[in-house]
Amino acid sequence: MSCGSSKKGVGLLRKDAFIGLFTALMLLSWSVGVSGQQVITAEGVGVVIGEDRAIARDNAINDALRKAVEQAVGTMVSSETLVQNFQTLNDRIYTQTRGYIQNYRILSETPGPNLHQVTIQATVAMGDLQKDLQALGILLGQVGKPRIMILIAEQNIGKQYYTYWWSYHRGEQIDLTIAENTIMDRFREKGFDFVDHIAQSRDIKVAPAFQVVDLSNQAAVTLGKQADAEVVIVGKALAKSAGSIAGTSMKSVQANISLRAIQIDNARVLSSGSEHAAAVHIDEVTGGTEALKKASAKISDKMMDDIIKNFQKRVGGTTLVQLTVTGLSSHEDLRKFKNLLQGQVRGVERIYERSFSGNVAKMDVDIKGSAQSLSEEISQKSFKEFVVQVISSTWNTIEVSVTPR
Repeated sequence: MSCGSSKKGVGLLRKDAFIGLFTALMLLSWSVGVSGQQVITAEGVGVVIGEDRAIARDNAINDALRKAVEQAVGTMVSSETLVQNFQTLNDRIYTQTRGYIQNYRILSETPGPNLHQVTIQATVAMGDLQKDLQALGILLGQVGKPRIMILIAEQNIGKQYYTYWWSYHRGEQIDLTIAENTIMDRFREKGFDFVDHIAQSRDIKVAPAFQVVDLSNQAAVTLGKQADAEVVIVGKALAKSAGSIAGTSMKSVQANISLRAIQIDNARVLSSGSEHAAAVHIDEVTGGTEALKKASAKISDKMMDDIIKNFQKRVGGTTLVQLTVTGLSSHEDLRKFKNLLQGQVRGVERIYERSFSGNVAKMDVDIKGSAQSLSEEISQKSFKEFVVQVISSTWNTIEVSVTPR
């Protein structure tokens, strides 16, 4: 073979290798990266009864499919929650396994005298599974059922100004707005709890600067803290007339709603978005009510998903906890305390020092678990170098005081 032919052959081989590698990477990314899907390998076993191999094979496949769904559930739910909700999962999820399987293929089979074993690769519809787990309250239950306070200013047709319960006219009886009622109904269907601001309104101190339609995140957090809420939903809802339809007496009404959900303890925005809806009615006010309900329902579903996904990250994964430490007299004490956390407290993955001033250090701790688990672990430990006392804790923050021994 000539030198030119040899180089050409090598070039073709390299091209083929590149195409093969590219194809493999694309297949890999598809198998793990397609939104709402997860590819899982599972094994199943079927008992051979009366030499009926076909039924044993079917049972083995069904067993493998069930185990694939069980594995998928395990990626979203903690082991403790699995145990606590075993019967519910068994009755409502595992009995309808095939409803979550988009497709599967058999990788191998091992026929035996008494057992038939199969190994399958199944594509699980994670979105459908998550919705059903959420509907059963399982996902929400394992993240502590956050209490929510709603701060929505609303203006329907026929109203000159926005209505909101934290306004200047707090002495008056202000009923729940249409948007607030709709959102509470949708959230409660999924097991969320709400702060009754009507019952607590006289105990919530609203500074004059907060008695405005457009609340800042910090103002919303301040009001939410007074009601012991974990999440506050804040924003505006507006309905307006779009005129008559083709010269008839029917009126077209448009509604817009813009909301954001904020976590109280660290002011983190968990979800934000806007929705639009329309309604047609002979009465504009009624049409405005219907349009507001539709827009509120649409944004509720998005916000519930976002809130649960954010809180769910702490289950089975790592959580970033804001840790404030008082009582450290020097950088050497700070170094010792960080080593203590890293070496003697279970679940601590990484520590990021944020500031150290006076005798107060602030740091972020990446922990496998939650702020509550870290707080309990610290409280139960006896350390050689320091006496450590937990002063306060929330879902994402812990404050401790230390005294050198």
